[in-house]
Amino acid sequence: MRERSQREHGHLPDPRNEGGVRGRDLFLLAALAAIWSASFLFIKIALVEVTPTFIVLARLVFGSLTLLVSIPLLRNRVPELLPNTEDGESMAKYLTSLRWPLLFLGVVNAVVPYAAIAWGEKFITSGTASIFNSTVPLFTALLVLALPFFPEERPNLLGLAGLALGFVGVGILVTGDPGDGGEARHLAALLGGGAVLLGSLSYAVGNVYARRRLEGVPVLVSAVGQNLCGVLVVLPFALAFGLPEELPGLGTVAALVGLGVGGTGIAYLLYFGLIARVGATKTSTVAYLMPAIALFYGAVFLGEAFTLRALVGLGPVFNLVAKGRWPRR
Repeated sequence: MRERSQREHGHLPDPRNEGGVRGRDLFLLAALAAIWSASFLFIKIALVEVTPTFIVLARLVFGSLTLLVSIPLLRNRVPELLPNTEDGESMAKYLTSLRWPLLFLGVVNAVVPYAAIAWGEKFITSGTASIFNSTVPLFTALLVLALPFFPEERPNLLGLAGLALGFVGVGILVTGDPGDGGEARHLAALLGGGAVLLGSLSYAVGNVYARRRLEGVPVLVSAVGQNLCGVLVVLPFALAFGLPEELPGLGTVAALVGLGVGGTGIAYLLYFGLIARVGATKTSTVAYLMPAIALFYGAVFLGEAFTLRALVGLGPVFNLVAKGRWPRR
């Protein structure tokens, strides 16, 4: 177990990261990118009739149900994602013993980013939201630099330069031109982009916290636990002021189901399954594909336009993401 944990966190070489990715795994990687990218489209569609709070609740409920239903199948196909039942420790006992870390993870890795992205998309296009969301590795790198937990991963001078360049890209993304809508529209875009960036920062906090606190915990325990805890956190808010006044239409319901079942449940299963098959490094390349696919979805299905400024701002961010790991001292 210790050797496996060390390998997953980069201290030992992972044989799954050696060689190329096979055709089936490439297909799964493309499917993951397509499904995750559609989340921004589904959110934009659902916002027409329901509130961001209700979107978060529906996403967590449908996602949790999908993950729970999949457990029997995964126990036979990918048992390393689940607790070792031979030790007499069931999924329920595992979740109970880790309830406080999972509750924190449910807030910072589910409720806050889901709510921030949904609220932000009230003011910006779905494609732009996907670009802002691609800054998660940037904020993760900043936290690694600021916190004392991972000294072996701190960047050298070249890494610091890359980090600074990444934030230049974020600045270009945030400070777009006011456009035809004037200052009011520009302010709304700033609020929307800022909200999605807050969600990215929250994801980064969740990533660092999970690595620090949940090392060695089966990944499906974290996935199920954070979603169930997220439901408990957001449910009172949704009941108080997030329920729709009228029954949503079929299109909105379909978008919510797609967001929860596909963009959360199935996407998590594909993501963790790919990590088990080809390793975390190759799986992380999904970050390259998502913004382009989300921009395509927005342009085709919603008539959204994207600007050259956005693509220019995305370049430095992708430059940082592409490095994957910081250069060592």
